Amino acid sequence: MSTTASRSRATVTATIARKPLYLFSDVPAHIDAGPDHLVLRRNGMPVQRFPLARIARIICNRNASWSGAALALCLAEGVPVTWLDGRGHALGSTQSCHPHPFPFSTLVETYLELPDWPKRFANWLARRRLETLTACAKRAAECGHGLDPVAFEELKREYVYNGVHPLAFGTEGEGWCHALVVDRLQREGLQACYWGFDATPLELAAELATLLWAELNLDCGTLPASADHGVVLARLFEAWARQREARLLLHLGDLKRHLAREVDAWH
Repeated sequence: MSTTASRSRATVTATIARKPLYLFSDVPAHIDAGPDHLVLRRNGMPVQRFPLARIARIICNRNASWSGAALALCLAEGVPVTWLDGRGHALGSTQSCHPHPFPFSTLVETYLELPDWPKRFANWLARRRLETLTACAKRAAECGHGLDPVAFEELKREYVYNGVHPLAFGTEGEGWCHALVVDRLQREGLQACYWGFDATPLELAAELATLLWAELNLDCGTLPASADHGVVLARLFEAWARQREARLLLHLGDLKRHLAREVDAWH
């Protein structure tokens, strides 16, 4: 296999959504390890192989007999194993000392298996809107253009809770924000859209772009209104985008933390 092909396969494997593996055998079963997968053997039944890259966690009963190599492989890959008694109660679990974090894309896919993920994501988005508004207000105050408390509370009510903000920049700026987000997502190995529980879409690029679009409008003041040429407006946007590149990374970092916490609590 060529080096390019190997890298391509590794990339695909890294982004495959992990799923739980349930090993509830009615007959004695033996679990051993291959190089990167588990091997399940039961008398009179075909051998089954389970790649560790596709497993989030393993739940099994006491009929499963594990080899030391199989347990060591799960520990090395950060895949926890939980044993249940005959009444559905957990007897105990393995936990590696240094678990590997899930790839970002895998976190998104696993998070979207939660039935109530839209509500969780909406709450996260509202918190990011509040953080965006607070950051903009702080910068404005530092430049001597702070909002009075009444105006801030009104803006907070409209933007944080309803997603409505002033429109001061040219409408094409919204599309530019979206393109900026898609570029970053591509570099992070993330998709612009994911499909969650019950085929509900998460328009990740669009949702992140709304945060940038609001911040752009809250930041820019009346300057864009004086730009009567598209090239000038684009240059204003790019100058703003270079100054605010860290803001998108901050949103993504907070999103990753949110996903990890919710997935960990769910597991």
